[in-house]
Amino acid sequence: MRIVTCLPLLTLAAFALGSTTNQGNAGQTSKHRAQCAGFGFQEGTDAFANCMMQLSLRQQRDQPPDHDTVVQRYRDLSMRRQGDERYPVCSAANMDAELDTSINKWVGPNCQLAPD
Repeated sequence: MRIVTCLPLLTLAAFALGSTTNQGNAGQTSKHRAQCAGFGFQEGTDAFANCMMQLSLRQQRDQPPDHDTVVQRYRDLSMRRQGDERYPVCSAANMDAELDTSINKWVGPNCQLAPD
């Protein structure tokens, strides 16, 4: 009986969460639309569409990379430096090191991968 009572509340919460995300995207789109119109482009033209696309691509490019991408980049750097005495072995003591759980070793931008 409680599940039936809570179902409308859960549905409402899910709807509110979904509409918040959509409003964020719509807000960004309307901001881009206003910028392109401010540049003098007429909505519905190829130039306006190109302006919208360029602003969207710039926004995507300016966002920080996700954690997996960072760890992959650090792993590549650390592997290339393996055996290079100029770099310390990566460990938890390195402030910018990350634990790569796929190989269970520390990796970082300024250290080398620990030998096997």
